[in-house]
Amino acid sequence: MASLNEKNRVNPLKGNVTVSYRVLASSALIWLLLPVVLFCASYLKIFPGIILTLLFMVITFLAIRNFDDRKFEIPVKYIIAFAFLAVAIAVLSGVGEYIFSLQDHSYRRAILNDLINYKWPVIYDMSTQTNPDVIPYTGNSGSYAFCYYFVYWMPAALAGKLTGGSIAVANAVLLIWTALGIFITFVAMSVYSGRASLFSAFFYLLFGGLDIIPFFIHELTGYSDWLWLEGWVPHMSYICNFVNIGNVFHQAVPCYLVCAMLLISKRPNNLGLGCGLLFCYSPWAVIGILPVTIAKMFDKYNMDRGIKKIMKDIFSPVNLASVVLLLFVFAPFYLSSSGAASEKGFTASFYGNIGQFILSYLALILLEVAPAALIVFSRRKKDIIYIVTVATLVLIPLYKVTYQNDFAMRASMPGLFILALMLCDACVKAVDKDKENNAAGIKASPKDMIKIAVATLLIIAMSFPGAFEIFVVTGSQITGDKGPEEVIGSFGNIRAPELAGSIKEQFYVADYEDKFFFKYLA
Repeated sequence: MASLNEKNRVNPLKGNVTVSYRVLASSALIWLLLPVVLFCASYLKIFPGIILTLLFMVITFLAIRNFDDRKFEIPVKYIIAFAFLAVAIAVLSGVGEYIFSLQDHSYRRAILNDLINYKWPVIYDMSTQTNPDVIPYTGNSGSYAFCYYFVYWMPAALAGKLTGGSIAVANAVLLIWTALGIFITFVAMSVYSGRASLFSAFFYLLFGGLDIIPFFIHELTGYSDWLWLEGWVPHMSYICNFVNIGNVFHQAVPCYLVCAMLLISKRPNNLGLGCGLLFCYSPWAVIGILPVTIAKMFDKYNMDRGIKKIMKDIFSPVNLASVVLLLFVFAPFYLSSSGAASEKGFTASFYGNIGQFILSYLALILLEVAPAALIVFSRRKKDIIYIVTVATLVLIPLYKVTYQNDFAMRASMPGLFILALMLCDACVKAVDKDKENNAAGIKASPKDMIKIAVATLLIIAMSFPGAFEIFVVTGSQITGDKGPEEVIGSFGNIRAPELAGSIKEQFYVADYEDKFFFKYLA
């Protein structure tokens, strides 16, 4: 009897979960919108805060009603694997500060610390500055308002405030929130590829460019223009996924989710909401995703529906209301601080001669964009999304904003992740085709084997920058190096004088009382 029961027993790990697109899209929307609603409800003045919160609730209801009800099957084992990997990637990226983290986390810690410990909106009183070496930069009187795209931290900061200023609770919430965003993205990537695969986690974490080539050239020659692993030409750099998640998780995780949801969407009646929400998290990333969003509006599926239906969807109440409201709130907030964008212009103008710029630019495109673009070319060459994505990535480095060109690093995030999605899809399809051929007794031709070998080697080489940084993180953790955890402390009482100038430029708003956002909204 026992053996019979064992045979009839269903293994829960072999089952499937039916995922509705409406549930998936609603989950993504709520994840993206909740921090924005918390910002409106708790950071703004009471009257505009209540009005905006109610309006966003209505927009959410209308958007969810717009989602179609397609169904997808995902094996239970992948749901479990995605959940585990999402948490692991969040921890590995330094979210929650549980292990060694990359250099930008000193700023991220200060942001969360100040959102918990200061009254909202955050105003810094310079008379509280205790480090005499910092005072020449900030002064020791007057006040500045805090300005940055910190919406991502709102759930964690609110949790910290509600628990008596507990940074431990805030970090735990931040980790869970980040892992949830990554998990939803994994599911969306599976929908895009047609089935669940661990390729989703691989490309989410390790997609990058061929930075291994300039790295070894620098190791052999020590050429002077090399600044860091992905900063090997002056004034331009494209960043791999892991470093984006590690340094700017508050921008990368929402950006990657918006990109994945964009590619699996059909009608454009909610696309304005997606772009508007991304603006709250990463203003530069919106510039990179806008051309792709426009291309999506006029892809084959929508063109078959007709121009009239496309235009009706584009000017839907959700699109119009969300774009207007989000710009109304966040554009004046971000524009109240212009110091961070003080160095800007066409990238070529920052070079000594045009020849050096052309060589640097071509090298960047050939090593950061071309490899992935060429691997998926045969499958995607007629895809308008692919064409516009590659064109956008080719154009972005031509302009520079900030000393390290944050514009190029952040505006390229959507395009690079879309290439990662396409590469992930190509790998899934290649594995499926290989299984079909093996089942049918069909052997791959020598030409196909060479293509597969070259593509595999390129993908491995492209994972180098992410793998290298993971090695640094895990190695430092094993050896007990926790990094400069409290090098800043608070933007209101800076510990490191060498960072005071950049902090004032990036995060302070002078004369904030006269700025529209702080005068009327906050």
